[in-house]
Amino acid sequence: MIYVGIDVASDKHDFMLMTENGSFYTKRSITIPNNDEGYKKLHNSITEFCGANNDYQVRIGLESTGFYHLNLLFFLLMKEYKVCLLNPILTNMFKKSKKVHTPKNDNLDSINICKYLKDNKEEFKPYTLTSYHSEALKSLSRDRFSIVEELRRAKLAVYRILAQLFPEYLKLFSNVYQGSALEIITKYPSPKKLARAHLETISNMLHSKCKASAEDIINAAKASIGNDNDYLSFSLLQAIKTLNFIQSKIDDYDQMIKYYVDKLNTKITTIPGIGYTTAGLILGEIGDIARFKNVDKLISFSGLDLEVYDSGKFSASNLRMSKKGSKYLRYALYQVAKVCWRFDPSLNAYYKKKESEHKHFFVILGHLEKKIVRIIYSILKSGNAYTPR
Repeated sequence: MIYVGIDVASDKHDFMLMTENGSFYTKRSITIPNNDEGYKKLHNSITEFCGANNDYQVRIGLESTGFYHLNLLFFLLMKEYKVCLLNPILTNMFKKSKKVHTPKNDNLDSINICKYLKDNKEEFKPYTLTSYHSEALKSLSRDRFSIVEELRRAKLAVYRILAQLFPEYLKLFSNVYQGSALEIITKYPSPKKLARAHLETISNMLHSKCKASAEDIINAAKASIGNDNDYLSFSLLQAIKTLNFIQSKIDDYDQMIKYYVDKLNTKITTIPGIGYTTAGLILGEIGDIARFKNVDKLISFSGLDLEVYDSGKFSASNLRMSKKGSKYLRYALYQVAKVCWRFDPSLNAYYKKKESEHKHFFVILGHLEKKIVRIIYSILKSGNAYTPR
């Protein structure tokens, strides 16, 4: 076995190669630039060292350091190397256990990673392209999560302006932030302008499901008590532009999330309530399911495990969720739990059972979230689609 230790930095990387018996490629670690030339030098050095030792089993370890390791990681995966992403805390603890005084030294760090790989080879879990896609989903889904919050603020801005400019308009539509409602108020951004609009024009702009008629809208504009002035009309149009821009960003993110979910060929979308967006959030947060030894570990990671208060002779009887895991995963599971029981007979029966036990609605959702985690774990482990039981 050949072990490759790589100490990652922003502009350069230091690496060392070591055989099973502890022989090194060079006396000191080799520094390469963080570019294509440096990556090729690393690959050629590994190939040369493997040939010299007639050993072509290679395990590479590099520390997960923010985002600096990602380009190198992708290069190594494309070369079909077995790569392990290491926790810097663990490698540092290993270094301290071997030597009392170990100042920061890039030469020693890459050697230390080699030794860590050798001593912990039974724990070696190769990072895969699947994991790489999961990381992409994690970034995309978390970004989208933040952008949705921007959309909420943009909608609030539109609402506040309409409440001053044309408050009656808010009562004419169930949703003024899309479709006909947004189209009409964008073309006629004040009660005065809308009051002068042709009835047929407004009628043609209305969606068939709109509860208000063209006549209702024009009459509301004529009788509006709103503060109809130019600056509010201008502010409304600017707020609508912002709203549309943010919505287009979300649409773009949804397409990219769907692309990566499809790449993972997941079956969790067969669970009622899990679409592409939710699947992206769940898969991105979970990553490689192999890192969870059992379903209880995944439940704990989700923050759905119970927080136990126990001190001396005191032991709490009212236990709550720890909420110590991924808040993004917990949010996704909560959204699924709210709807899944309505569409699946098995989950509906489970919901009704808990309801018959006089459980509070949110307590029932907590139980459903755990059940969903167990289903997700089973699907990701087996690769099979969801089958109601």
